[in-house]
Parts: sequence; structure tokens; C-alpha cells
Amino acid sequence: MRPLGLFLGIAAFAGLSLAATEGRVSVRLVVSPTPSYALEPTRIDVRAASPTPVAQLRVRAMWPSGAVSQVRTSVVGKGLRQGTFRFPTAGNWRLLVTNRAGRRVPGVGALAVRVLAPRPTPPPAGFGPLGQPGCNPASPLDPSARGMPDVFGSALAGEQLWALPFVPQGAAWGRRDAAVFDELVGKEIKIVFGMTSFHAPFRAVGDDGTTLAPVWGPSFHAGSNWDRRPGVEWGAGFVFPAPGCWRIAAGETGSLYFLVRS
Repeated sequence: MRPLGLFLGIAAFAGLSLAATEGRVSVRLVVSPTPSYALEPTRIDVRAASPTPVAQLRVRAMWPSGAVSQVRTSVVGKGLRQGTFRFPTAGNWRLLVTNRAGRRVPGVGALAVRVLAPRPTPPPAGFGPLGQPGCNPASPLDPSARGMPDVFGSALAGEQLWALPFVPQGAAWGRRDAAVFDELVGKEIKIVFGMTSFHAPFRAVGDDGTTLAPVWGPSFHAGSNWDRRPGVEWGAGFVFPAPGCWRIAAGETGSLYFLVRS
């Protein structure tokens, strides 16, 4: 048996590439861009030179834990399969070329891919920094807003999370650049959530770990006249029982940081 030719390096368009040739198998696996970030789309190309039938090839992703997930690809040209994969977690992943039955193709190695932690979605121009644990700082407001300002939440990988709080009578905004509230303890605040792909449940978590469910909702909004609504809109009501930083969690990865001073 001839030795396996294995190449792992940087391709011309900033991607990881693995090429393998043994006998009648000639396959090249390319990933771009690099570095790869969790939750962001990564393009995966499988190039097969004749006589290797690219239609019979598949790609599978091996998690850092050893579990295996299928990568959806399709034939897009002669000798080329292509697909997009979002690595769910950071860590050391491997991409495997298999046949339709899921068996490794002889002579084709695995491509190692180092996936970095997901990147936060940056705030729009003119907004302050993203909210952080402990409300240091609290989530930023729209600096140009008049009346009820929009709050930009902390999300990942290009997703967006917005909030439109309806401050109840007797309470007030404490600042015009961040989600800070005065005289809000014990009063119900309605919050409209606008998001690209986040979904219920919503919950609020206090400084001491206290977790609050909404006092009503979440209620899905089929229509809206809110300009900031990026795709999906929900409403819910909360009552904060004590001052402090309250993180309102939207789904698994979205967060709004409200500082309730009194």
C-alpha cells in the first residue's frame, strides 16, 4: 500500500484544507473561513477528482465529546459537494468524509478544525457597550430615542435581541443611555421582545440566583408596528421583588441586563 498523502494547511481563500490520494480515491476537503467560530456558518467543500464519484460522498462532524453529526451537503458542480455547518460548541472538532452508509472512505483522513467560542453581536453605531453580568454595564439604550427607548440585548453570532420596556406609573428610567430603573421594585413592567431567532421561555435571574418566571406571558405577537422588530416578537410581564441587577434570559443565549436601583 502506498503511503497516505496528507496535507493540512491554509488554502488560498483562508480555509483549512485536507487532500488525500490513495489508489483510485482522490478527495479534497476544504473549510472556510478560518478561524471558525461556534454558531456562525462555516462553508465546507468536498472536491473529488475523477474517478471518485462525489455524489456518493458525505461529510460528518465529530464533536469534541466523540459524538457524530451529519453535515448537510449537496452536489453543486462537477466533482464538488458543498454545504454550510454551524459548529454548536467551541473545541477541537474533526470532519470526516464517508460514503452514503456512513463508513469512512479508505485513504481519506480526518480534517481537524479548532472552533473558537461564539462572538457576541456588537451593538449598533452610537450605542454604549453591551450589557454584562452584574450590570457592569446595564444593557444600552438607543441614544436618539424619544419617549420609550429601545434596549439592545446581548446575543451571539449575529443574532439580535431587542427589548421595548413599558415603564409603569410611579417608576422611571434612571439613565438615558442604559437600562437603569428607579422605583420599579414591586411594580409590573411589560416588556416586548424583538429577536431574530430567540424563542420563549423568558426568565429573570437576580444577583443572588433568584429566578423569576413572567407574571404573564410570554405571548406571541403576530403583528407589530415596532420599527426595531427584527423577526419574532413576544411580550411578557415581570415584577422585580428587590433592587439589583436582573438578567432577563431569552431562550438559551440571549440576555438583557436591567439594573433596578429602587
